[in-house]
Amino acid sequence: MEYSCRIPLSNPSPLRHIHCKLLLALAILLFTLPAFAAETRGVKRVEIKTKVGESVGLYEESHALVIGVSDYTNGWPKLPGVRKDVKAVTAALESHGFNVEVVEDAEDYMALDQAFTGFIRRHGRKPENRLLFYFAGHGHTVKNYGEEMGYIIPTSSPNPNRDLDGFLDSAMDMRQIEVYAQRIRSKHALFLFDSCFSGSLFALSRAVPENISYKTTKPVRQFITSGSAEEQVPDTSIFRQQFVAALRGEGDTDGDHYVTAIELGEFLQKTVVNYSRNAQHPQYGKIRNPNLDKGDFVFALPKAAPEPESTAAAPAPATVAALAPSQFLPDEEMWKELQDSDSPEDFEDFLVAFPESKLAPVARMKLKRLKRQQSKAKAEQQQITEAKRKTAEEQKKQLAEEAKQEEERKRQEAEQRQIAEAKRKPKISLDIPIIKRY
Repeated sequence: MEYSCRIPLSNPSPLRHIHCKLLLALAILLFTLPAFAAETRGVKRVEIKTKVGESVGLYEESHALVIGVSDYTNGWPKLPGVRKDVKAVTAALESHGFNVEVVEDAEDYMALDQAFTGFIRRHGRKPENRLLFYFAGHGHTVKNYGEEMGYIIPTSSPNPNRDLDGFLDSAMDMRQIEVYAQRIRSKHALFLFDSCFSGSLFALSRAVPENISYKTTKPVRQFITSGSAEEQVPDTSIFRQQFVAALRGEGDTDGDHYVTAIELGEFLQKTVVNYSRNAQHPQYGKIRNPNLDKGDFVFALPKAAPEPESTAAAPAPATVAALAPSQFLPDEEMWKELQDSDSPEDFEDFLVAFPESKLAPVARMKLKRLKRQQSKAKAEQQQITEAKRKTAEEQKKQLAEEAKQEEERKRQEAEQRQIAEAKRKPKISLDIPIIKRY
């Protein structure tokens, strides 16, 4: 179908010409709006103020790179929960004004390098920008002569217990992440890794979060990991849930309507350790560089609207508590994501993280049901396998019997040919002539 603004009239009126131009302008606007929105997303200025209202700095642009690796192919377990993590983190960051770029299932070192390098080239050269990097996937720590080095792992990287050389050639070590961090010209960069490995790259921080001040705006490179070396992170990520909760306001420990990276690290360390029943210990800190460890990455929370004056009675304290952000229930959030899962491991992870949850009995029931289904499916598969084995043995016996019969038939045919050949040959006379003497 073709659309045209030309009106087939011998004497078109000026109004029709105006109508035509309006339609054309509207069409152009509709086509260009999505591209314009994509280009301007993340360009919103974010002003940082002290508690007394003094402006100490601002971000001109906010950009985030979210990398999720779930479809592992070379000896590592697949991580289906990572896809949900990517969506949830993207939504949380966009609500804070970030332009988010997503890379999923990076295949090898080269793919990871292209993602980091391209993102930094596009957005990391403006001093007043803030950059955030979020990686969700497997992590691993390799020990070498007493030193530990953490790695993030792409989809095709082999398990180091089977192929250490292949692993070292394809995984990305934290030293390379340090190179990226130092290559950035923007003043603030925050790296979050929802995976477990050694945090030797950065200095572990135990400092009490400070109030927003001029020091906050100084250059900084900060790092947060969801666990330390030798720990295992469940596929249904508690770390991601608490990261999103922190950006909703729960991470604002001093009530100044800002969440700094130090506050975020403190919050994640406290809540993830608690909700994982001491199974995960997030690490956070700043790069070991005196020129890049003075400031603090900042998230600005939306200001609460002032409550209208009213002569009505104040609501009951219980109602207020029920609406407060601090009442975010991580077990219910986790349950929403896994309740329709057909993987027993998801419910086992839930019970490890929340054994006392009110949803724990339902999780145990579903876990038993799924295990029964798995046992039944396994038994059926064993029956099918046994039936196939018996059928194969019978076919093998039948083939052997047929081969034996064929061999006997050939032997009999050979005997018959020999008999027939003997009958065709002429008989040799054995009579000796008698010679008489005269």
